[in-house]
Amino acid sequence: MTEQLEGQDTLPADFPEPALTCDLIIKREITDAIMQHERYRAAFRESMNFPIGDKSDAALAARYKFTMHLQSYIASAAIADLLRTIQGMAPGLADGIARQFDWLHESGEAGDLIWDWAIERGLDPEAITEAAKAEIEEKDTK
Repeated sequence: MTEQLEGQDTLPADFPEPALTCDLIIKREITDAIMQHERYRAAFRESMNFPIGDKSDAALAARYKFTMHLQSYIASAAIADLLRTIQGMAPGLADGIARQFDWLHESGEAGDLIWDWAIERGLDPEAITEAAKAEIEEKDTK
């Protein structure tokens, strides 16, 4: 008979539910939104140092930083707003919904699922993709 190590009798253990809550995710997103707000404002001021139409690397980088931080601000603010709404309407379900939402967006699987969601709703994701490509090509040829 092999010797049993201390704690082996409790493994595999029943671990408690994850400590990640809707409120913690909301606080994280609000904090990120406030930080991104200041970052996009600073990047906007930086981008104003370049004349309109300047296509130098520095000017493009400044505009890219502004856009990146603005998009991050909008995303975090929208997530916080959505989760606050869910928390207010379905407090008993909010933590589970928030954890699932957080896992989905951290996992990187949302891109594949969007295709499936489009089909579920009667949309043709291939046609949408082709329309976007045609629009891009049309703009590039002007």
